[in-house]
Amino acid sequence: MNRIIYAGSVGTLGKKASVSGCGEGVYTIYLNDLSFVKYEAVPSENAGIICMSKDRKYVYAANETRDFGGLNGDGGGISAYRIDDEGKLVFINQSLSFGSRSSYVSATDDNRYLLVSNHGSHSSVVCRYVPDGKGGFVLKRGFDDSSVALFSLAVDGAIEKLLDLKVFEGHGYWCHGGGQSTSHLHSVKVRGNLVFACNRGTDEIEILKIENDRLVTLNRFHTRKGYAPRHCVFHPYKNILYACNENYPSLSVFSFDTEGNIKEMQLQGTMDQKYYDDHPLPVFTKDCAAREEKNTSAMGDRTSYMPADIHITSDGRFLYVSNRHFSGNGNIACFRITEEGTTEYIMNREVCGKDPRGFQIMDDRYLICGILDQNKVQIFPIDPDTGQLHEAVSAFDLPSPASFVL
Repeated sequence: MNRIIYAGSVGTLGKKASVSGCGEGVYTIYLNDLSFVKYEAVPSENAGIICMSKDRKYVYAANETRDFGGLNGDGGGISAYRIDDEGKLVFINQSLSFGSRSSYVSATDDNRYLLVSNHGSHSSVVCRYVPDGKGGFVLKRGFDDSSVALFSLAVDGAIEKLLDLKVFEGHGYWCHGGGQSTSHLHSVKVRGNLVFACNRGTDEIEILKIENDRLVTLNRFHTRKGYAPRHCVFHPYKNILYACNENYPSLSVFSFDTEGNIKEMQLQGTMDQKYYDDHPLPVFTKDCAAREEKNTSAMGDRTSYMPADIHITSDGRFLYVSNRHFSGNGNIACFRITEEGTTEYIMNREVCGKDPRGFQIMDDRYLICGILDQNKVQIFPIDPDTGQLHEAVSAFDLPSPASFVL
């Protein structure tokens, strides 16, 4: 009889997510070696992004919605689960995320705090009429707030109270469309007491510090205009941050220090050179595109690739980025990490659908990827010498997979 091996948890998107899916919550998956055995779901609304505590005892989910508390527009949610001895998830508790469409969760290494990014909405418009200074009134249109929330965690993994909330405003280069009309915090990562949040709406990385149960803003670093940083990952032992850019197929490499100072080291394409011969990466200098300017971002030009997720091997040798595509199959871009921490392009490995939304690295030997539009998971071997991804050696069905913890 084959031995059933617990593999990890998968966050999935449901019907009311920004990208509609058919997932029912957070799934525990079991594999026999690399072959699928079974999965079990714990109900959780639009739990597209999940994280695991460093001690591997707890899983936290971002519930991407705008009415999690039962009232229209009262915000997104977060949920906490305990991992039992068989790998099953046991519900602990949940909370409002204190912002619309919670998009990412990260726990500190000591599991004292949970960080949540609230993306806000592209379409939920708030309308107010304010005095125009001439005796009349003028319409002022706004959008949901985008924010980073800090929660305390109990010793049993439960979500306790909201400690602090930082709201970020502004807009990006594509301020008349392309998802940059207002601030959108897409992800939040933490190293020590430093917090880095990718603001794809404003072309910024927000750098904060956890101090006395509060969030202190250290820096709002302006990234490449129009590029929309989405997800990021730290080098395992260098003060280097890698961020994939959603609007153009690229990743940015940054050095940083403990004071929140950050500097771009490299802009690297996530496709081969042939692609950029026809689609060169742009350089924008103005604060906002003109209304009549053609939108060349991935949201404006549906022939472009759109990066989604980014991960690095535990030894810091190789890095991977998923590229979505609106009309053809997406792919995983593979990179080698140099001694300085910059990246060297290796190859792209095509996946079986358009939307490789999220993926994870298994023991530095395999890459497991969720293909959202195909309701499928693929597993690719990683060449230990070159970092190349070989063709998929396993695939199985799973509803709307969007993120993995292993």
